[in-house]
Amino acid sequence: MKRYFSIVYWLGVVLMMSLVFASVVDGYAQALLLAIMFLPGALLAKFFMKDLSFENKMKGILHSCCLALATLLTEYLGIIFTSWYLFKLTPGTLPDLIFNPILIWILLAAFIALERVIEHYLIKTVPPEEYIMFISDRKKISIRVDSILLVESRDSEVLLHTSDSSTYRTKMKISQWESVLDDRFIRVHRSYLVNKNHISHATANEVTVGNRTIEVSRKYRDSFRQAAQIRP
Repeated sequence: MKRYFSIVYWLGVVLMMSLVFASVVDGYAQALLLAIMFLPGALLAKFFMKDLSFENKMKGILHSCCLALATLLTEYLGIIFTSWYLFKLTPGTLPDLIFNPILIWILLAAFIALERVIEHYLIKTVPPEEYIMFISDRKKISIRVDSILLVESRDSEVLLHTSDSSTYRTKMKISQWESVLDDRFIRVHRSYLVNKNHISHATANEVTVGNRTIEVSRKYRDSFRQAAQIRP
């Protein structure tokens, strides 16, 4: 369910935004296309927002401002390009409401926050998947999700290490594994996802899973500390 929730959710956002735009532009086709062009900025904000860290407050504020400006620029370029290329409309002929930066940021923040709330609720109410299937060395593999100790990104492949000392090679990127696996798994490094049910020892700077001790990178330190309930 986690795999398809975001797709369904953002399709719903597009439909809702198209109804909003329909009241300020001529024709539903224009409104729908403008709503679709609202997506790149929203997904950009969603993708990079999770990496924001305020461990260093000044850097956190600076990165937040850069993300806000990049998101706004993406939205403007999408709206202007779509309107001009498909409908030969110039920015001067479009409603000012569409270019209101405060409105854009409020809508983006509201939609992203609502997605997180609903997703958190779904994760709590829907039982986690017991097995997962994937391709390893051209073979279809099915293993228990909780048997996975950690997911390791190494060069051009990703390795799954399990509790029975097996290792499976896959071509799926670690970011894809992060979206497929449930909240039992925590990102601790750009190259590692660990199963918190198999953590034998953890500090703010490192975590031990099985016989592996892995450094927790600064980028993921705050989220790991919260997920693993480690006191600062």
